[in-house]
Amino acid sequence: MKTYYLYLIALVVIIAGCSKDPTAPPVSNDHSPATTVILTLVRMDLSGMPLDTTSCTVRDTSVIKGKLPIEGKLSLQAGSVYKGFLTLLDESQSPVKDITSSIIAEKDAHQFRFSVKENSLPSSAVVISDLDKDSKGLDFGLNFKATTSIIAKPSIGLIHITLEHHDDGNKAGSQFDTDLDRDFPFILP
Repeated sequence: MKTYYLYLIALVVIIAGCSKDPTAPPVSNDHSPATTVILTLVRMDLSGMPLDTTSCTVRDTSVIKGKLPIEGKLSLQAGSVYKGFLTLLDESQSPVKDITSSIIAEKDAHQFRFSVKENSLPSSAVVISDLDKDSKGLDFGLNFKATTSIIAKPSIGLIHITLEHHDDGNKAGSQFDTDLDRDFPFILP
């Protein structure tokens, strides 16, 4: 009978040793998926006053049925500076849920990345810079600056935006989930 108790005690010690480390940081709560993203660009004058606004809405129509995948097109002016910001929605819920604040609450684990393409090639027609920062001073990118070049010919392209979710908070690391991967069409007349 003594050996039975010894085995039972050993089993309890082994199971307790395999349990989660109580000092491990908690896993962050997942936010709702961003089924819909609105990219808004506000053109600014030299004194920093707003002149006009252009926006484009892009939806994941595999989740949201019966709505257009793209509404609007970013109509940009050459040689201009824009303040840009993103609004993220979950349209799979009723009523629609604005999840932007959830992303902001987890900004230390998120990073928006931007690239610009014309005819599937990298482009300098629009330059994205001055991304807002997280609490560690690293790029977050919900708010940013977009500068258009002075070009001789009209330009049509895409601003490609991805949202990386780094559970470990290491934005320089290669381990992350992609929470968003969308193209926003623009035209520079």
